[in-house]
Amino acid sequence: MGGGDDDGSADGEPNEVFTVGIVAPLTGNASLEGNALSDGFTLAVDEINADEGLLGNDIELVYVDDQGDAAQSTQAAQQLIQQDEVDYIFGTVAGDTSEAAAGVAESAEVPFSTSIVGSIPHCSPHFWPFGATEQTAVEDLIPHMMEEYGESVALVGNDYLFPRQYHEVAADIIEEAGGEVVVEEYSSMGTSDWQPVINQISSADPDWVLTAVVGGDAISFTQQADQFGLLDDVGITGTSMQQEFFPATADIIAGEVTAQPYSDQVDSEENAAFVEAYRDEFDFEDPIPVVAATSYHAAHYIAEAVEAAGSTDAEAISAQMPEVEYSGLIGSGSFDAENHTFSSHMRLLEIGEDGAYEPIEDYGVVEDTWIDRDCS
Repeated sequence: MGGGDDDGSADGEPNEVFTVGIVAPLTGNASLEGNALSDGFTLAVDEINADEGLLGNDIELVYVDDQGDAAQSTQAAQQLIQQDEVDYIFGTVAGDTSEAAAGVAESAEVPFSTSIVGSIPHCSPHFWPFGATEQTAVEDLIPHMMEEYGESVALVGNDYLFPRQYHEVAADIIEEAGGEVVVEEYSSMGTSDWQPVINQISSADPDWVLTAVVGGDAISFTQQADQFGLLDDVGITGTSMQQEFFPATADIIAGEVTAQPYSDQVDSEENAAFVEAYRDEFDFEDPIPVVAATSYHAAHYIAEAVEAAGSTDAEAISAQMPEVEYSGLIGSGSFDAENHTFSSHMRLLEIGEDGAYEPIEDYGVVEDTWIDRDCS
């Protein structure tokens, strides 16, 4: 497959054009994450193309908006494979949409990657998820929160795959650390009234709250939790602390902490260059989302694998994915050849009033030991 042939290689043979289909919720409830995903990947590809491209040609990108709907993710993946003949699919955001796209990609034997936090059950030789897994996101965060706030924990999330897996892992770690989950609440995506859930949490009297509320709901939940007094003397952390939600929740989450594989405050030449390029390209002044940085990192990583493979062949690319040695924005992590989890470089970040997600503790590269599967 592929986008076609171009000028040709030095020996006269035509070079292959590497074409990537980006599936993301560019509109809808998860559009904050979706656009950050698309922007980060696009910025990296623009850089690669400006520097001689890949396999002798520019990488080509095709974008499809799935609006955060699994049925549309399925259709988007089918369109990208059957009509656009992409060599690789990258996206999307929610676990159910990622699972839908992954199933289509597997049937067609097209490599597929995600960049959002959290694993999905999908497991295949061509599936390579770059996002931090549930375990790597919480295993060091939870002990810190228990030490700071106490052993009584409330879990709250949207009602779909990722939040439930996130909390399943978290509950095990909380129990092992001697803590207790006193309440666990879920609400559907697009919930506008979080008061019933907040009342249930308040009645359980937790020391702190771990959220797996995402998209626009993360903003609604956080604002209402503050409005109804839940956060007056209760700590909060989790996915609702992500950078893309800060502009709407700044006064509420300032001073809280989160564990993530990226912050635009990391002191490195590469990060400084990325931050400058991202802000200039997208006229962006807010904290740069981790999904943008992860997608940027993923694009460069995938390009390294394609270059090593020397072709756009799926088997050749996937054979190189666990072999790539690339140190970028999210560290020098790599894929496990068997379970295909990505070892992320995690940091504890403190959220400043000005939106600076300041690293206060470096956890290094964290491996996932919770996911037990063979995707090879």
